[in-house]
Amino acid sequence: MRLKTILIDIMVISLAFLLFIMWHRNSIEHSTQAASKNMKNYKVYLITAEKGYEYWQTVNQGAADMAAIAGVNYTWLAPAVRSTEEQIKLINQAIDSGANALIIAADDPKRVSYVIEDAKAKSIKIIYVDQPAYEEALVTLATDNYAAGVEAGKAMISNLNDMKITSGSIGIVNLTHKENTALREQGFRDTFAQDGRFTVLDTMFTELDTPEESQAAAQRLIDENKDLVALFGTSEGTTMGVGFANRANNNRYIAVGYDKTEVNTQLLRGGSLKAIIDQNPYTMGYLGMAEAIAAILGKSTGPRYINTGVTVVDINSLY
Repeated sequence: MRLKTILIDIMVISLAFLLFIMWHRNSIEHSTQAASKNMKNYKVYLITAEKGYEYWQTVNQGAADMAAIAGVNYTWLAPAVRSTEEQIKLINQAIDSGANALIIAADDPKRVSYVIEDAKAKSIKIIYVDQPAYEEALVTLATDNYAAGVEAGKAMISNLNDMKITSGSIGIVNLTHKENTALREQGFRDTFAQDGRFTVLDTMFTELDTPEESQAAAQRLIDENKDLVALFGTSEGTTMGVGFANRANNNRYIAVGYDKTEVNTQLLRGGSLKAIIDQNPYTMGYLGMAEAIAAILGKSTGPRYINTGVTVVDINSLY
C-alpha cells in the first residue's frame, strides 16, 4: 500500500513538473514572439559617406545581419558619391522618418555635427562607425587610423628590405580634408622618419576617392620623381588608383594601401600591390547595430571607443 502511494506521488509530481515545463516553454515562446514583434517597431538607419565602394557594402552587410537577428527595421542610406551636403540631407531624412537610432560614418566630422546634435535632442541614439563626428555619441567603432598608418609603413619597409632597396623616394596619394586618412598618412610618415633611409614626398591629394583620379595622381608622382621606389594609397579608391598606375608601369614599384576588396585583392595577386591594410568593416556594422539595439533598449553600451583593428594582408596570406 505504501509503495502504491509512493508511486502515485511520483506520478503526480512528474506530471506537475511536465506541466510546469510546458507552461514555461510556452511562456518563453510568447515572450520571444512579443519581443520580436516589438523590435520591428524600432527603426535603425546606417548612414555612410557613400555607397559605391565594397568597403561600405561590407559595413552594411554586418549591420543588416545583426538587424535580421534582432528583428529591427533597418535601412541603409548613403550618397552615390561622397558629398557632405547629401549626407546631411539623408540624416535629416532619417530623423524625419522616426529613427530610433542612427549609425553614422561621418563624411565631414565638423559639418555633420550640428545635424547629429539635432538628432540627439530628439532622443535618437547615435553610434559612429569608421569616422566619428565632433558631436559626442554613445559609442564609436573604428580603426585606430594612426596605428593603421604605422602598420602600412612597416609593411612597405619590409617589402623594400626584401627587394634590397635601401634608398629612394616614397609617394603618397591621399584624400583632401579627410581626418581618418590624414591620421593614416601621419602614422606612415612617422614610421619612415624613424627608418631614416627614404625621402617621403609631398602628398598628392585628390578631391574624390575615385580610382581614375587617384591613378592620375600616382602617375604624376611616377613621372615627376625618377628615384621613386614606392607608392602608398590611404583609402580604398586611392589604393585602387595606386595599384592601377603601378600595373601600367610593369609593377616597378612597391605599392601598399587599404581595404581588402575584390579589386584590391586582384591587384595583390597580380603583384601591383604588395600589401593591403585590411580594416574590419563587417565587424563595424555588426557590432554597431548591436550597440544601437542595446541603446534603444536602455542597456549598457560599454566603452565609448572600440578599436576594431586591422590585419596586414600580403600574397602569402591569401593562400
